[in-house]
Amino acid sequence: MNGMLALLQAWLARAEQLAGKLPQVATDLTRGAWPAAVVALALGIALLVAGVRLGRVLAAAGAAAVGWLAGSTFIPSFELWNLPPATPAWASALVLGVVALGAPEIYPVLVLGIPGFLLGRQVAVAGKAWLGGLAGAVVLGLLALWLRRAVLAATAAAAGAVLTVAALLALTAGVPRLAALAHRPLVLAAVTGVLAVAGTAYQLGTTRRTRPSWGEGRPSLRD
Repeated sequence: MNGMLALLQAWLARAEQLAGKLPQVATDLTRGAWPAAVVALALGIALLVAGVRLGRVLAAAGAAAVGWLAGSTFIPSFELWNLPPATPAWASALVLGVVALGAPEIYPVLVLGIPGFLLGRQVAVAGKAWLGGLAGAVVLGLLALWLRRAVLAATAAAAGAVLTVAALLALTAGVPRLAALAHRPLVLAAVTGVLAVAGTAYQLGTTRRTRPSWGEGRPSLRD
């Protein structure tokens, strides 16, 4: 159990680190002139309010992100020939992205199944960590299948929230009071989280009766 708590704390710390990088993203957008920030803001808002409608494209992008995180977690250090250290992360991102593009229904399982495995292996079953990991992956994977529409909406809203906050930081760089937020990662993380939750709730409320976005007669991540 202590190992599970430590892993959760590590993920929270990683989330705070990512929030701390939002000012740098905003700076990069500013360097690309204000139209780049406006485009990022428009894309962020679109993902917040209607990203779930992207279906297959969002599933592929989300699966690629999950693959990258999984590759970085399972193979933290990589040395083979003269390949870059991040090779396993990018390789798993490419594989899972392509798989989800062809079969987007597996995306929710990946999103919760992989974290379920990482958490589950902290609690050994019959003295074997991999059995605990397998149990965790199965439990959260089944939960993801039940909540597949919510998973897709949450993914879209989270990406939209990050883009929106970064774009707003870029567009308001000349406003002293707002510029101070760039030095407060916890506040940025909180604002991003609130936007993500609000975007998820909004999309779940507006897409309940939306038709599937890929393939007639096939199940949708939004059903």
